[in-house]
Amino acid sequence: MNEKATRLFSRYPVILWVRLFGELLTELSRSMITPFLILYLNEKIGGSIPLIMLVIGLQPLSDILFTLIAGDVTDRYGRKPVMLLALLLQGLSMLGMAAAGSLAAFALLYVLNGIGRSLFIPASRAVLADSMTSKQLTEAFALLSTAAYIGASVGPLLGVLIYQTAPALAFLCTGLSLFLYAGFIWWKVPETKHQKHSETAPAEEQVSFRNVRAHRTVLSMMVLALPISFFYAQTETNLQLHLKSGFANYLDVLAWIALTKSISAILLEFWLVKATQRFSPRHLIVFSYLCFAAVSWVYSSSDSILLLLFMQLVFVMGESIGLNHMLTMVSRMAPATMRGRYFAVYGLHWDISRTLGPLAGSFLLLRFDGTVLFSIVAALLLIGAFIQNGFLRRMEKASPMSREGSSP
Repeated sequence: MNEKATRLFSRYPVILWVRLFGELLTELSRSMITPFLILYLNEKIGGSIPLIMLVIGLQPLSDILFTLIAGDVTDRYGRKPVMLLALLLQGLSMLGMAAAGSLAAFALLYVLNGIGRSLFIPASRAVLADSMTSKQLTEAFALLSTAAYIGASVGPLLGVLIYQTAPALAFLCTGLSLFLYAGFIWWKVPETKHQKHSETAPAEEQVSFRNVRAHRTVLSMMVLALPISFFYAQTETNLQLHLKSGFANYLDVLAWIALTKSISAILLEFWLVKATQRFSPRHLIVFSYLCFAAVSWVYSSSDSILLLLFMQLVFVMGESIGLNHMLTMVSRMAPATMRGRYFAVYGLHWDISRTLGPLAGSFLLLRFDGTVLFSIVAALLLIGAFIQNGFLRRMEKASPMSREGSSP
């Protein structure tokens, strides 16, 4: 057993184990807050529901504004200092939220938290890409997602107890967990920025990101991922209203859907990634679009709880097989000196969809109904699959290596 554990720990660099510990800890504490955030703002701080929704929308909006800056800062000043700064900003903002006495103060701290997240995500992905082979990287993204699901499964249960007694304690716990995460990164994680490579990089790697044509591949990847993140934006918001109109016990249905998806991801995600690494990334990514389209189609019209729960397995298949390989593909196409910016640009599709998607989806939901909304989302995903297939096929012709699975 000890020998197996030693082999497992030696398979990946220390940065991954630190990230797994940090993601599990911070996702556990964050998920104590998320399900009750709107209730907390409405009951404890005060404010109308539309105003609270405006505040909630400030974080993804700030992510859009600061993500590109974050990618540039990561490549210019290094991964480790940016990660430390990002975690300290998030930790301080969480401690401030625990003491915030007005909605305006909370909004400013919430934006500060979003800035910290914008800095952390591209830097943390770049340091993994610097330290691992492509095969290891796909596995690493799957492990991180699994750790986040474990934290997100347990956190809400603790959150219920905390919300009923001392709601501010959840913010304090999250802030302290972020400081602890920063401490482990400072202690254990080396800087991986390629200083020497940066000074002698070929001219094509030093092209400014202002030259859009030079980086149209990652920009195209970002745009083509919008149907996926738009689908996620609907499942996180308008799906609740859609199920409310179709099920008398919609709260139980939502809880079972969330629980089934979490358990499926914890049990299957890493295995699915390992089992599919020999296949073409293009086929895997297109398959993920089809999985999401199938789930959206069932959401649009199904009145069967069992079918909705089964589709969570399909959801996890798409998520595990497609999203992790898309991140690995971005790391492959990125010059070593621009990994932070490439991950930042690609990740913009989440911020765009989570800023505009709920509003656009609610308009369709109110103007028509949930059936129309999720049917449109399914159609967008099918169109996205078709265009993505053509785009990745052209990439394969330009670079034969991209046809292969995630080999070292």
